[in-house]
Amino acid sequence: MRGAIFSLFDWMTGDGSIVTVALSFFSVFMLIFVCFPFRGCACALVAHWLGDDTASEQGRFTLNPLSHIDPVGALFMCLCGIGWGKPMPINIRRCRKVTLRTAQVLLALTGPLSLILLAFIMLVITKILLETLAITTTIMYIVMALQMVAGMCAFLAIFNLLPVPPFDGYALIQGILPRRFAIWVERNSGIINMVVLVLIVAGVVSGPLSFLSGKLMDFLCFITFQPNYIF
Repeated sequence: MRGAIFSLFDWMTGDGSIVTVALSFFSVFMLIFVCFPFRGCACALVAHWLGDDTASEQGRFTLNPLSHIDPVGALFMCLCGIGWGKPMPINIRRCRKVTLRTAQVLLALTGPLSLILLAFIMLVITKILLETLAITTTIMYIVMALQMVAGMCAFLAIFNLLPVPPFDGYALIQGILPRRFAIWVERNSGIINMVVLVLIVAGVVSGPLSFLSGKLMDFLCFITFQPNYIF
């Protein structure tokens, strides 16, 4: 399986087979209409457990994709292989069942862990298909598609752990940063986000992220008894 995410740019430049392009369209569709809503609902559920029902009050505690799609994020997902959904409305000060720092860490971990869980589920489904059904061309394409979605979920899970705002990785380390530095980062978050986006599109950051997500996929395949990628 490719470490980096395939995008429409590959198709426009003539790279990738017809099968790869079709699988990539399917994977992007799954991420936008299934994975992003699942991740958002997971964050809303954890916030609810911690005492915050802001998402429910604003009608965002739902798997309806229309409630989670960000048009710009979906466009970037299609063109660059990296995208995002609408931020989940969470008021961390209402999470009174734990300390604010604990709530911040739990909510920051929820996003990446939910994507890893989805990747695991996809691989379990592929294992069941391979073990219970006759191996036909259709089955192989389905397995390849599910593995590609799993790989993209793993990539986005690692991507969300980048230690810059607004990613979950920054929320994990925010509490231990020197106050002056944290204030500087938040004041310049727009510029930082633009620089990170340019580095990702240019492929500078995708290499390390692909390496880490590849190792994560190796582990997930190991625990689901799939030692090798099909695609």
